[in-house]
Amino acid sequence: MESRIKSIYQELYTTPRSKEYFANLFDVSTKTIENTISNYKDDIIYDKKLSSYRFNNLLPKYISYESFFKLFQNSVGNNVIKNDFSNIGKTINKKENSFLMIDTLTLSGLAKKIVSCDIAINYNYILEIDYSGNEKKKEKKFIRPHTIVSTGFTYYLYGSYDEKNIKNIGETRSFGFNGMENITANEYVKDAHFKIDKTGNAYGLFEKDKYVTLKLMPYCASFFKREGLLQKENFDFLIENEDNSILINMYYNNAQEIISLIQQWMPQISIQNNIDLKKEIYTKIKSNCEALI
Repeated sequence: MESRIKSIYQELYTTPRSKEYFANLFDVSTKTIENTISNYKDDIIYDKKLSSYRFNNLLPKYISYESFFKLFQNSVGNNVIKNDFSNIGKTINKKENSFLMIDTLTLSGLAKKIVSCDIAINYNYILEIDYSGNEKKKEKKFIRPHTIVSTGFTYYLYGSYDEKNIKNIGETRSFGFNGMENITANEYVKDAHFKIDKTGNAYGLFEKDKYVTLKLMPYCASFFKREGLLQKENFDFLIENEDNSILINMYYNNAQEIISLIQQWMPQISIQNNIDLKKEIYTKIKSNCEALI
C-alpha cells in the first residue's frame, strides 16, 4: 500500500475530509486524490452531503498502528509498561515504517467493536445496537457515543440515549462492549460534537467535584508509587507526610469503588474528609466483614 493512501486512511480515522484538504496536504490536484482513492472505493466513498470522503463502514479495512496504539494502550494494566507501549507507537509513527497498517479482519471481535465505536464518536454517528446489560434480553438501542473508557481490563462505551429510543431519552450511561451486537451507523448528525475528552469507568465519567481524600500509610503509599498507580486518571497526589504516608484525592462514581479499595488494603487506607461518606463506607465494610466471618 503506497504511503499516500495510508495517510488518507489515518486522516479519515479521525474525521471526514474534503478533496481540497487532501490536495493541499499532499500538494497535488484533486484529480490525483480521486485517482488515488478510486482503487479503494469499497472502503472509502465520497459523501456529497458532507462534501467529503469518509469510510463506507464503521469498520474500515485498515487502521494505522498509531491509531491502534492510542486506542488500546489502556489495556496494559501496568502504567510503566503502558508508557513503553505509547512510546513504541510514537516511534513507529516517526520512522520510515510509519505507514504500516493493521488489517482489521485480523482483530478480535472485541477490538472490532471498539474501533467501530471510536470512529462513530469521531464522525458524530448515532449508533444502532442490540444491547443486553446484566444478562437481560437484548434490546435495540440508539446511542450517541461520547467516549471509550477502560479499567485496564474491561472497555466501556459512554454514551447517551438518542431521541429515537422509546425510553430513557437523553440519559447517559456506560455500555459494556460484551453486551453489544450488530453495531451500525444509523444517522450522521451534522454540526454536532459527540466526543467528550474525559475518563471514567463502568459507573460513568470522573467529575472533579466528586472525590474522597484518602490517607495511604507508608507501606501502601510505597506500593502505589512504585507501581505507578498514582498516574491513573482517578487519583490526584496531594502531599507526602514526614512518616512517608501520603494524601490523595480519589475521583469516583459509585461508593463501591471506595469500599473495594479500602477493603483490599485495610487498615492501610483511611478516609480523611466527608464525615457522612466516611460513616457510610465504614459501616458497609464492617457489615461485609461480619458477613464473611
